[in-house]
Parts: sequence; C-alpha cells; structure tokens
Amino acid sequence: MKQANASVTSCLKLLTALLTVAAITILAFTPDASAQERRTLFETIFGKREVRQNDQYRPQYRERRRVTRRTKPSAAKRRPSPERSMRIRTPAVADTPIARPGTAQPAVEKAPDAKAVLVVGDFIGGGLAEGLVEAFAETPDIRITSRINGSSGFVRTDHYDWDANIKAVLDEEKPAAVVVMIGANDRQSMTANGVSYAPRTPQWTAEYAKRVDSFISTIKSAGYPLVWVGQPPFKPRGMSHDILALNEIYRTATEKAGGSFIDVWDGFVDEAGNFTLTGFDINGRTARLRANDGINVTGAGKRKLAFYAEKPLRQLLGSAIPAVVSGVASQPRMPQGPQLPARIDRVAPVSLRELDLQGSNELMGANLGQSPAPAKPASSETGKPQPGRADDFAWPRKPEPGPTPGSPD
Repeated sequence: MKQANASVTSCLKLLTALLTVAAITILAFTPDASAQERRTLFETIFGKREVRQNDQYRPQYRERRRVTRRTKPSAAKRRPSPERSMRIRTPAVADTPIARPGTAQPAVEKAPDAKAVLVVGDFIGGGLAEGLVEAFAETPDIRITSRINGSSGFVRTDHYDWDANIKAVLDEEKPAAVVVMIGANDRQSMTANGVSYAPRTPQWTAEYAKRVDSFISTIKSAGYPLVWVGQPPFKPRGMSHDILALNEIYRTATEKAGGSFIDVWDGFVDEAGNFTLTGFDINGRTARLRANDGINVTGAGKRKLAFYAEKPLRQLLGSAIPAVVSGVASQPRMPQGPQLPARIDRVAPVSLRELDLQGSNELMGANLGQSPAPAKPASSETGKPQPGRADDFAWPRKPEPGPTPGSPD
C-alpha cells in the first residue's frame, strides 16, 4: 500500500514538472510576444476558447443599440409651446445707468416727422415699452423710444437719480408725450438727510411723495404731456399691499399736475381681486400674463399693459393714431380701387368710464328708477272676458249669445 502511494506521488510530481517545462518552452519560442494579444497562463497551456457564432454578433449588436438610441430632438424640430410662441422677441432690458433697448424691425417704415413717445421706468416699464412698440408697429406716424433702467426707482438715488436726469433725457429725445412706469423696486428703506426710514412709515411716505412730485414737476414744467401707468399686482401679498399704496401716491401727484393716470390693476387679478398668473389678453383669449415668479410680465402681459396706455396716447396725439371704435381699426382711404375691409385685431373691453364712446354723459339704465308713464286703462268692453273668447275661463260655461232678431245669421 505504501509503495502504491509512493508511485502516485512520484507520478504527480513528474506530471507537474513536465507541465512546467512545456509552459516555459512555449513562452520561450513564441515570436514577438509583445505584438500578440496578452494571454493568461491557462490559455497558454490549454489554448484560447473558440468564439461561438452567436457571440460574434453580440458586440456589434450592442454597439448598434448605442448608435440608434433615441436622442433629444434638436432645437429646430422642437414644437414651440404656447408660452414661447406668444413671447415678444426683443432684447432684454439692460441694467445700466440709462439704457436704450435694441430696435426691432418695424412692420411699416416710420415717417421722418413721426411723433415720438418716450417711455421711462424700471423693469416693468421696460415690458410696457416693448408692448407699445408692438402696438404701434403698423402706425407710421408714431415711434416709441425708451429710456429704461431695470433696477431704478425713487428710493435708491445712489443707483440712479431720475429727478436729476430726466431733464437731460427730455432735452435729448424731445418727445410728443412721456409715459412713466416706475415703482416696482421701491419697497425698501430710504435714506434722507442722513436718516434711514423704514418703508411705508409716515416719514418714508412723505419723502417719497416729495420725490415723485419733483419728478413730475420737471416733466410738466418742460411742457410735455404726461401719462403715468400704475404698477400691476404681484404674487407676494405684502408686495401687492405696498404697491397699492404707491399707486395712490402716483395717482394723486399725476392728477394734481394735470396728467393722466392709468390704473391697470383690474387687468391682472381674478374675479375675487386676487393675483393670477393667467387672464384675458387683448383679444379676449385666456393667456399667461405673468412669469412663474409672479413678478415679471410675459409677452401677452406686456401687450396688455400697452393696451391700457393706447387710449390716453390717442387722445394726446390726435389723428396720428387711427381711431378705434368697438375694436375695429379704421383703414386709410385708398386713392384708387375699392377700399380694403377693416382688419379686426382685438376686441376692446368696455369700461364704465368710457362714456364718450356713446356721446352721452349718462350710464345705461339711468332712468330705471323713474316711474313709467301710467298706461291707459282698458275699457270695460275689451278688458272683461266675453263668453266664447279665449280668455273666458268661467265654469260651467255660459251659453253664447244667439243672433239678434232681424240681424243676419
């Protein structure tokens, strides 16, 4: 038994020695081993495993799946959303001391003597300027110029002082009318005479009203008509409350100076009077008027702001703007050939204040409280039901009167 075990052990040792010698011999006689594929010792001894036919196509199939994977569609093939399609593509308002927005290609060529409407204000006023550019794009006698400073206001005079710079702006532009929309950035502390006042305190309100009066006085003393557009509501409730108070300051100062104050608040709230992101556009369709932050204005909202300012500008500039009656713009008369039909581009909302459209100073239904004229009493012959007539409901029915003797049947 011991001899058998010794024989097996010696055979195993001999086999191990032969395998080792064979491996060394193969490695020694392999030509240019660095140029061949690196192989393991197991593959060197027993050979490389043959690739089955199905395995040959697996890498190619995986590669093909990677190539044909669905990719994100290009920007040119993307379908524009309604919000992107209604956006006015105008350059953003620059936050420089005084910035001119780029001029887009007008729909019609402006006349050399076209009247200029100057728009000054903050970033909300910049949206109003863009809307006015679109509103008067087809009016050759009106051109819109704007001097917008996005972060400006009447509080931070260290950033930009409107009262100190408006005179130079007016002398440079020489507009036919001035449209102002400032105040969205003024909910902050104010420093006056070295003292800082918290927003909406009595001292703050008095100093703020003083600055607004001085600004308006500079415009009116230069002889320019003024249209002040109030601020719309904003999503933060506290901000909207403060803006309401500021709008009253603008209204009081503007009307005292003989200007026109335009209140746009109701156009950007819902039926309950609360802030809303959506609302009716100038065509009466539901559209997105405000951005997601509840502060900025979309393209449809900018156009709606401009719609509120069109009527006072039309009254100031006279016949330069085509008259609009019931939302239909009158077309100029053609010198030859038949006249073109009027193009309806919007439906004007009806306001209770627009009494001049009817040429009357009375509201509809003003005579409802007056008692109507007494009606003539009906005669007993006609008012009393007659037997056999449709209004005779007596029961049992009375016999109908027979023919009078001597009268024809």
